Amino acid sequence: MILETLSILAGICVLQFFAELPAGYWYFLAAPAVLAARYLPLLRLPALALLGFFWAAMHAQLHLDNQLARDLQGRDLLLEGRVADIPVRLSDSGWRFLFVSEYIDAGDGWQPYERRTRLGWYRTRERPRAGERWQLVVRLKRPHGYANPGGFDYERWLFQQRIVATGYIRDDARNQRLAEGQRFTAGRVRATLAERLEAVPRDSPGLSLVRALTIGDRSRVDAGQWAVLRETGTSHLMAISGLHISLVAGLVFLVSRWCWSLSGALAEAVPSSRAAALPALLAALVYAALAGFSLPTQRAMIMVSVAMLILIRGRQTRPLNVLCLAMLVVLAVDPLAVLSAGWWLSFSAVSLMLYAGGGHIGGQPLWRRLSYVHLMLAVGLMPVLLINFQQASLVAPVANLIAVPWVSLLVIPVALLGVLMLLVSDTAGSWLVDLACLLLDTLWPLLAWLGDSGLASWQQPRPPLWTAIPAIAGILLLFAPRGVPGKRAGLWLLLPMLSLRPPTPAPGEAVLTLLDVGQGLSAIVRTRNHTLVYDTGPRYSPTFDTGSSVLIPWLRSQGIRRIDRLLISHGDNDHIGGLQSVLDGIPVNHLSAGVPSVVSGFPADACLEGERWVWDGVIFDILHPPAGHDLSGNNASCVLRIESAGGRVALLTGDIEGRVENRLVAGHAAALSANVLVVPHHGSMTSSTPAFVDAAGADTVLYPVGYRNRYRFPRPEIVERYRSGDARQYDSASHGAISVDLPADGQPLLVTAWRCRTARYWRPASCL
Repeated sequence: MILETLSILAGICVLQFFAELPAGYWYFLAAPAVLAARYLPLLRLPALALLGFFWAAMHAQLHLDNQLARDLQGRDLLLEGRVADIPVRLSDSGWRFLFVSEYIDAGDGWQPYERRTRLGWYRTRERPRAGERWQLVVRLKRPHGYANPGGFDYERWLFQQRIVATGYIRDDARNQRLAEGQRFTAGRVRATLAERLEAVPRDSPGLSLVRALTIGDRSRVDAGQWAVLRETGTSHLMAISGLHISLVAGLVFLVSRWCWSLSGALAEAVPSSRAAALPALLAALVYAALAGFSLPTQRAMIMVSVAMLILIRGRQTRPLNVLCLAMLVVLAVDPLAVLSAGWWLSFSAVSLMLYAGGGHIGGQPLWRRLSYVHLMLAVGLMPVLLINFQQASLVAPVANLIAVPWVSLLVIPVALLGVLMLLVSDTAGSWLVDLACLLLDTLWPLLAWLGDSGLASWQQPRPPLWTAIPAIAGILLLFAPRGVPGKRAGLWLLLPMLSLRPPTPAPGEAVLTLLDVGQGLSAIVRTRNHTLVYDTGPRYSPTFDTGSSVLIPWLRSQGIRRIDRLLISHGDNDHIGGLQSVLDGIPVNHLSAGVPSVVSGFPADACLEGERWVWDGVIFDILHPPAGHDLSGNNASCVLRIESAGGRVALLTGDIEGRVENRLVAGHAAALSANVLVVPHHGSMTSSTPAFVDAAGADTVLYPVGYRNRYRFPRPEIVERYRSGDARQYDSASHGAISVDLPADGQPLLVTAWRCRTARYWRPASCL
């Protein structure tokens, strides 16, 4: 059964690397694959892989067919449906929530429209609640997110969550609550519990963790708490998944079995294990309902259901076969679950625990067995963690050895009981929630201390996927039973994953990367041994900016641990918003800005015309602003010229406008000549004058713009102006991160667009 399950899984995984789904006529291969799997033993495994491939492709196609029609983007649409989860409070007195629509009016009357959308409701006095039915006027767009190496793939996440569009609610008189929702639905109960948890008077950081552990609401866990959890490898404790569902089911199972066994007559009529399976299954179902039946809890419920149903039937089955059966059921229900890192972590963890319990640690004291299991999990999950997050905790074995039993056996039972008691008695419920918070507050200083240690985590660039194969083999060999020859060779099999690094530029070569930061600008210039960052992108809220979400992950993905020079063109939010996160996240040797006063909390020099430095044979020149200037805003932007040893030139211009462009044409016409130009002011009509465009003469122009931005940048007139000069044009909204190699030997430019390079069927390519 193991090989059959792995074959189906392999077929599903292969599909995830396709840029497009197979055409419809290819699905006719499914029929002979079924016959081959049934009647041709030699072809059984390839046939099962083919069936897995087409099963996943069918699910993917059905979801793509449900995506928002392009002609509905940017229009006022009237939706009717229900709030499907607990709304998350935004910083501007607004909300964000999942909305499941049932009907739509796009101007031609009401039509059925069953879709999942993610909505923001800004600056409103309304308070939507889970389970309520609403009529809302919205503006939607198709799924779109930043596309950068090392960054979070928001589009993949939306696709895996079956969300077909994102958008916001318009200020309109037609917005109205239609119904409060049925009283005893899971959504209504969760909304009630969320509000009563808010009313708990305890002022404790643990309260946000209790919300996460009980009702699955992680929105209140702050960045500092997430940092501690991430550094200690305990983030999984805050995601209601297989561990939590299985724990609750296991505790109820043990208690029920003990109670049932007290009656000899009952135990004789029905074995206690079979009798205890049903209440355990019901307890798991209640917990999953409290968590909102999120996709991870659905997968956990399937796993628990398979195990409990096998017990109810009274069949003796190997644990590994139970795991395989659970995996098959999960993949049958949701083959796109493989797009989730949580799915891989869950099944990998269970597989490793079964492997550890395969007889070679029996007879050891309990503490040694637990230590061995946690060590194996820390090492064994490293491939999944490094591939998905470029980070793995080195203190995870110690942290989890303490935190898992503490949270699982003490915090969760008390917290769940307290939350459920809130429905009956505020006093009793609050007392139990306080106790759960106290238990978490007792644990937290230890986790914080472990997380603050200098060697808490291992960070590296994302390893190539192929390195996972020798790494897995090495892990299995390292933790094989005693007597297996060549165990130490497992360490050598881990080396490719831990040691391979992205290539660095050659001497005299520069690589310019324009990141996708939405409506803003952030660019990185790399030489052989140095890194320059030009602007840091926007800050959207107190908890989200592109410095932490895009720039830092990109630097880590390239193995860059230090910024030699950080240059802030000017003080507008879309250029400086991520600065503080960058300064907090990575060492910076030198900071300069067009107007140094826009930078606070870190010494900054003025960026001034005439400054020149050379890194690894690459020349950097500041062309603007001049010394003693009184410029501010856009026209104070630093203009940076980069020239490789091969004479290839790139020009970074910030947001300069026509008057500064005219000055540069008059005084630096020769220096303006460039092969690559990051277009001034995002392609607005205030910049890119005909004289400047002619003086630059760039054959490759890059637009730093946001998807469907409200300014409609780049303006069509500007695009046409550059097109008349036969320039190749790229924009970050369509192409994602754009990398341009400025060679040292006079070879042609090499342009790489991330969306083109990593095209997937849920994220179509945009190539020039």
